[in-house]
Amino acid sequence: MGPRDRPSPLPDGAPCTACGAPVPAGRIRLLASRDGLAFVRLVCDGCGSAAIGLLLDGDDDAPILDVATDPPTPSSRAGRITHADVDAVRQDLAAWDGDLVGWLDR
Repeated sequence: MGPRDRPSPLPDGAPCTACGAPVPAGRIRLLASRDGLAFVRLVCDGCGSAAIGLLLDGDDDAPILDVATDPPTPSSRAGRITHADVDAVRQDLAAWDGDLVGWLDR
């Protein structure tokens, strides 16, 4: 892959798909590129989540990054999963007498 095959850089980075925090351009890594289409990996320093994005060549050399159908809003941001969260789910599952679908549906 030559320099011309690489997608345009994202100088402003992108929002995290999990928490909405800004993911700087240095944390966005090119995975594959061909014919003006690229797959990138974004890693959020804020929450530690990783996502795969689709990067398209846009008009005026401005790239278009598609990482989620519904970007997170400030009210939908969740905090990190804590040990207490894991313990609570573990206890709930231990007390559940049914299948996984039933547990998820309730």
